[in-house]
Amino acid sequence: MLTVEKKSLDQLTEAVHLFINGRKSEPLEIPETLPDNELRQLYTYFNRMIVEFNKVSDFSYAMSRGELDYTPPAGNMVILQSFKNLQASLKHLTWVTQQISGGDFSHTVDFMGDFSLAFNDMTRQLQEAFETIRQQNDRLTEANTMIQKDKEQIQNLLQSILPTNVIKELNTQGYSAPRYFDNVTVFFSDFVGFTKQSETIDPVTLIDELNSIFKEFDRIVVETGGECVKTIGDAFFAVWGMHPAMEDHAQRAVEAALKIRSALQERNDQWLLKWHVRIGLHTGSVVGGIVGETKFIYDVFGDTVNIASRMESNSEPMKINISEDVYQLVKSDYKTIDRGTIFVKGKGECKMYFVD
Repeated sequence: MLTVEKKSLDQLTEAVHLFINGRKSEPLEIPETLPDNELRQLYTYFNRMIVEFNKVSDFSYAMSRGELDYTPPAGNMVILQSFKNLQASLKHLTWVTQQISGGDFSHTVDFMGDFSLAFNDMTRQLQEAFETIRQQNDRLTEANTMIQKDKEQIQNLLQSILPTNVIKELNTQGYSAPRYFDNVTVFFSDFVGFTKQSETIDPVTLIDELNSIFKEFDRIVVETGGECVKTIGDAFFAVWGMHPAMEDHAQRAVEAALKIRSALQERNDQWLLKWHVRIGLHTGSVVGGIVGETKFIYDVFGDTVNIASRMESNSEPMKINISEDVYQLVKSDYKTIDRGTIFVKGKGECKMYFVD
């Protein structure tokens, strides 16, 4: 009969208890006095089982901690190979997930049954969502491009009616305060006999004529550093010395007036319709600012504007009439004809000169 010492039986019992409860156990110490019999063989087999179980236990713990790079031990238990297969599948799943997160939705998985179906369905939904987002981004990009073009058109339109510094104030502050300009030269012109001549011209032709002429006026004003303030019917209003300030504003204004008169004369020599302009200039201080809200314009105010208008109305066809203030600034640069003093309504006697 096989006899077992109580100590050996206790060791086996404790090892079995740990094994049943899923806890690791150290291999049993085989007594040297134990004969080479079935009991020694049992100890040997049980120790092999403990070693294999410990390998599986270490592997499962590593897997539970997400250590997919854990090097699995060599062993004979079937469950160990199953864990290796699971590790390989999880590694593949991780790689596929990385590819999907990078925008490549062509990958699928084919393990773990319903999980694979759910994962692949999630991938499909992500692909559809990504495509929807891409289409929305394309539409947003297109909308932003259109908004930018509209903004550029608005800025170009604003630049045609407002000074640059006023546009900057509107963009940054939402408003532009009126400004005082101490020393500028104001230009006024209108066409002689405009009302009578306009009665004999087709309205469309009349507008085309004025548009063509004023475009040339605009070009000359900008070329000489001035600003076109506005047109009022056949009247043309411009200023030099506001944006930017300049010391030779009077000389620039006279130069522009001469070029405008010359351009109009050249046009008259070539066209059937003849236009004769009266021009008036005056130097002084003005206030510039935006007028209106829904249909605002940039306008210039002050007595200087009124006197420049009087200089124009007291001029003669194809003549440039300047005030005493302008004369004092340009007399060394241009030949002038002293007209003496002329009575101006609201101003009394005013000295005037024609630029020769």
